[in-house]
Amino acid sequence: MPQIQKYPAGWRVLHWLMALMVLTLIPVGLWMASRAEADIWGALTNTLYSSHKAIGFSVLLLMILRIGMKIRLQAPPYPEHMPRTLQIAAKSLHHLIYILLVVTPLFGWAGVTAYPALDIVGGYGLPAMPFVPQSEDLAGSLFYIHGWLAITLSVLIAGHIAAALRHMVRKDGIFRRMV
Repeated sequence: MPQIQKYPAGWRVLHWLMALMVLTLIPVGLWMASRAEADIWGALTNTLYSSHKAIGFSVLLLMILRIGMKIRLQAPPYPEHMPRTLQIAAKSLHHLIYILLVVTPLFGWAGVTAYPALDIVGGYGLPAMPFVPQSEDLAGSLFYIHGWLAITLSVLIAGHIAAALRHMVRKDGIFRRMV
C-alpha cells in the first residue's frame, strides 16, 4: 500500500460529523416536503421541519469553521501515482460540494426568514437573515431554489461516496487520508 499523509484529526472528525448531518438532512428534507405536499401537518411534520432547520443551520456554521480550517491548514498532498486529471476532478468536486454546503443552507435560511418559520427545537428559533423581507411568495421561490440545490448537492455527494468506495476497494491510499 502506498505511503500517505492523513488529514489532521480535527479535520477528519469535522468531515465525518458533517457527513452524518448531511446524510440525515437529505431524507428528512424529502420526507417533510412530501408530507407538506400531501397536506399532512401535525407533530411529526413539525418535528421534521424543526430538525431539518436546526441541523441545516448547524451545517452552515460548521462550514464556516471548515472553510477556515481549509484556508489555514494545508490538505495532505495526493499520492504521486494519482493522475493529474483525477486530482483536478477530485479538487473540483470538493470545491463544488463546499460551495453547495454554504449556498444550500443559506437559501433555506432565507426561505424560513421570508416565510417566516424560524422556530426550531424547544422554543428556540433561528435568527432572521438580514435584509430578507417577509413574503410567502419570496419564501416559495427561495424554497424551490433550496430544493434544487439540495438535489444537486445530493448527486455530487453520491459521486463523492462512489469515488471514496472506489479508492477503498483499490487500496490506493486515498480513502485512508480521511479515516
